[in-house]
Amino acid sequence: MPALSPQELYLFDTTGFLLVPGLFSAPEVAGFRAELDRLRPVDPGFANTLRYDGLPGASELFARLGRDGRIVGRVREVVNQPLRILEGYALRRGPDSVLYLHGGSSELLDLGGGTVGRDLSITHTYHDGKLFCPYVKALVYLSEIRSREDGSFCYIQGSHKANFPLLRPRAERGARTSLIDEGFPTLSDLFVGAGDLLLLNEALMHGTRRKRTPGDRALVAFGYGPTYMADWRELDGETGDLRGTGYVDHDVEEDFVR
Repeated sequence: MPALSPQELYLFDTTGFLLVPGLFSAPEVAGFRAELDRLRPVDPGFANTLRYDGLPGASELFARLGRDGRIVGRVREVVNQPLRILEGYALRRGPDSVLYLHGGSSELLDLGGGTVGRDLSITHTYHDGKLFCPYVKALVYLSEIRSREDGSFCYIQGSHKANFPLLRPRAERGARTSLIDEGFPTLSDLFVGAGDLLLLNEALMHGTRRKRTPGDRALVAFGYGPTYMADWRELDGETGDLRGTGYVDHDVEEDFVR
């Protein structure tokens, strides 16, 4: 029996994500939280945020989670290629943390050889009744996020199929306020419970609202893609300090609001 129903495939295709409520039980969520307490986080450079990297290698519990059939079975139906885990990490965020918008099918990238308008690592297609998505995230939520003030997941509707860039034109017009704080006509929110799974097409422009409530906002994330995708070495400065590398990532709205 397919892991995703025709309706679920339709929703993932048209919205860029699929929410599966209550996939993991309260004891499982408690176990994931306890395992994070055992691991050593790093500072990713975002306010009031801790990141736990390399989870499949750091924890047998999280290695099993990344291979869990409840996740992998669903992922297979939207990748439709021999599958690889590309990354596994967790985020724990406190009050006043935020994750600015990033992704988007048509956001411009400045490379050493010029500007391109398509990131092929997230370019997806449909053929012969199947979706082919090269980069899919599975987010397992460990917190209740029931309002914008809790730091809700937010996204620009239809941006995984967009043909026009959004962030660069805003910057060129001198916009200095994040869309997370300013708003946008199709900026929408998704509220989740602890134990929910969010299956995400990375081509969707997404981020989170600024968290304004006490307590933490915790999740575990795994990235999946075809086996021809592999862990990569940073030749063009894809992460970290991009100055002097010839690469500027204009997918990330944060570049415009520092």
